[in-house]
Amino acid sequence: MSPPRLTGALRSFSNVSKKEDLAEQFYDLKAKRLKRQELFAREGLTWQKIVHLCTEHQDKPEQQAASQELKSLLLAAKQIVGTEHGSGGH
Repeated sequence: MSPPRLTGALRSFSNVSKKEDLAEQFYDLKAKRLKRQELFAREGLTWQKIVHLCTEHQDKPEQQAASQELKSLLLAAKQIVGTEHGSGGH
């Protein structure tokens, strides 16, 4: 049986842990978003495809309800993006 590692105990009782860098976290998040955006662009995921997938096998009333929910989703997404990215540099 190997002896227990002391690094966890040392880290919990000392201040040698890595300090969190908020700027680094921000850039990591930005990089992840760009990577996801590139992936969607390559795969060709579009709003029209999403609408089609959500409404293709439904009756007319169900299609209308799904369409309304998708419009609400789109509006919410626009509001979120608007608050994160400001007014586009205006």
